[in-house]
Amino acid sequence: MSDNRLLVLLIEDNPGDVRLIKEMLRESGTTDIGIESAESLSAGLGLIAASPFDAVLLDLGLPDSQGLATLGRVYSRVPNIPIVVLTGHGDEALAIEAVKQGAQDYLVKGEVDEKLLMRSIHYAVERRRLLAELEASRASFTSIVQKSADGIFVLADDGSILYANRAAGELMGSSGETLLGTPFPLPAVPGERTEVDVVHAEGTGGIAEMRVRATDWNGRPALLAILRDITKRKQAEDALRQSEERFRTIFEGAQDCITLKDRQLKYTMVNPATAKLLNRRASEIVGHTSEDIFGKETGRHIREVDLRVLAGQTIEEERVRPINGVPLTFHDIRVPLRDTSGEIVGVCGISRDVTGRKTVELPVHAAGEYPSKAMKSIMTRVNFAAETESTVLLLGESGSGKDYLARYVHDHSKRVHGPYWTINCAAVSGQLADSELFGHERGAFTGAHGRKRGLLELAEGGTLLLNEIGELSLPLQAKLLTFLDTRQFTRVGGEKNITVNARLIAATNRDLQKEVEAGSFRQDLFYRLNVLSVVVPPLRERREDIPILIRETMMQLCKDMQIQEVPTIDAATINALKSYEWPGNVRELRNVLERALMLSGGQCISLTGLGLDTNNGTAKDWSITVCFPTEESLNDITHNVKRSLVNEALRRSGGNRQGAARLLGISRYSLKHYMKSLGLAWD
Repeated sequence: MSDNRLLVLLIEDNPGDVRLIKEMLRESGTTDIGIESAESLSAGLGLIAASPFDAVLLDLGLPDSQGLATLGRVYSRVPNIPIVVLTGHGDEALAIEAVKQGAQDYLVKGEVDEKLLMRSIHYAVERRRLLAELEASRASFTSIVQKSADGIFVLADDGSILYANRAAGELMGSSGETLLGTPFPLPAVPGERTEVDVVHAEGTGGIAEMRVRATDWNGRPALLAILRDITKRKQAEDALRQSEERFRTIFEGAQDCITLKDRQLKYTMVNPATAKLLNRRASEIVGHTSEDIFGKETGRHIREVDLRVLAGQTIEEERVRPINGVPLTFHDIRVPLRDTSGEIVGVCGISRDVTGRKTVELPVHAAGEYPSKAMKSIMTRVNFAAETESTVLLLGESGSGKDYLARYVHDHSKRVHGPYWTINCAAVSGQLADSELFGHERGAFTGAHGRKRGLLELAEGGTLLLNEIGELSLPLQAKLLTFLDTRQFTRVGGEKNITVNARLIAATNRDLQKEVEAGSFRQDLFYRLNVLSVVVPPLRERREDIPILIRETMMQLCKDMQIQEVPTIDAATINALKSYEWPGNVRELRNVLERALMLSGGQCISLTGLGLDTNNGTAKDWSITVCFPTEESLNDITHNVKRSLVNEALRRSGGNRQGAARLLGISRYSLKHYMKSLGLAWD
């Protein structure tokens, strides 16, 4: 067909009939048919080979071919071309046989007009087109059936196989062609869906799901059996069932508390250990939130952490939670729960009770227990710091108790149930300090055989003390500043940002302002740290606190040294300790008491056992500095000068009151009067 015109070939040896047929086509008024003619079959076949004809008008009585053989010769050369037989013999039997052999129509010369001729030609072309489409559709369907992963069988009434596709042969360990005519080896009952055992081509066993229904095959009743190989699905189901059984065994047998939550942070599963710890049935926990189970304050912290986990973080922390009124310490790990597409659908939490491994520590004192004005003022400021979440900067001489105050801030803050960590920045090198603070990834440097969590991560939900922060290198100062600004950091050798909720307390014995001016400390970091600063006074400026410090230190030392009873210390020794200058501050006091405790053998501690050089000065090398009154009155300053003079005299006399009175130029009775009025022990 070209330009929507039908090209027809007329094979006719009678010139008169050729003219008649062409005239009939012209008289029909159609312009969509072009016609060419040939006087013999061989000539016509030559034209067909040279041009793409849409239809053939064929006479069965040609010089070189007679009868139905003519039709067969054309189809043998051009199988798909539509042919209309146009003959002078009105033989009904011949017409029927011609149609059976593929002719689209059978017309008798002299009985046909132009309308019938046109209709027959169009019908022949359309019928052949439809047959071609049907054949293409059948071929496509056959290809699809052959390529189907399901085994497809067509069964006769007697159970023999009429058709089997490629997959059917593979399920039976054979090929589809070899199965034809053989009995179907499985019971086929229409309407049922069963699971049957099959043998694959490689000889391995498998499982198939079989569905059977009634159908027709070439006009005869038959059965259609479809087998779907579900071996891998069954194996996956078995593996999933075994995995679920293992998970259930671990989940129910674990001593740690394991919980699962949905995106609304409601418990969906809890293991028996959790139910036992909380003294509740699992049904009383599932469907509730942490606030419902643990109360508002504890539940709020758990929710804050869970929300970060839903954002994709994995969080590990130690936290104290009250369980049935008893505070217990838990090591918690929370990770996101993801579905098969990788979307976060909940939170998995594992908690281990580590209360037994926590060291029992002596309680810290309240602010009002220190009698010195300096410490009362400091403790008021420290208590204010504990109530806030701001960064705290502790300044003061070495050994003055900055680490003690840092712990006090933690223990009196909202983070008291979280972990408390400390690092001495002066004790680690630059690279090691980076790893200690921020952690490292595997292979980050030589010797980094695995991932390590830094102290900032370990302090999640708690406090980290950066002692001697003035010793940090400038690159680490920059990294620390970034964390303070963003609450995020990367491990050494890592690429992923890690978010941590930890409070920082910094301490140093350096003058950071001078370090900034010298260029050894970043100015922006100094401003970031110096939100709330506390200057810790040296021990020599708070001598009134020494008795309390002695009691605290002796109790802690006896506990550490496993001494059952705390030895007594006489008043003269205490006065001598109060008179000493303590250049090493509280740290030196602890060392002196520890030495005295070891040398005393558990007996009363005397002045001689302290090992202090109390007679190493003369009147000329002792002095006291008095500043013009600011907060203190004249009476307060006079009181402090008298007190200092009496303490120095007692120190120089080794605690001998008569000797001290002689050094002061007063009587022993007057010394007793002064000591009582100045708050110094006489007995």
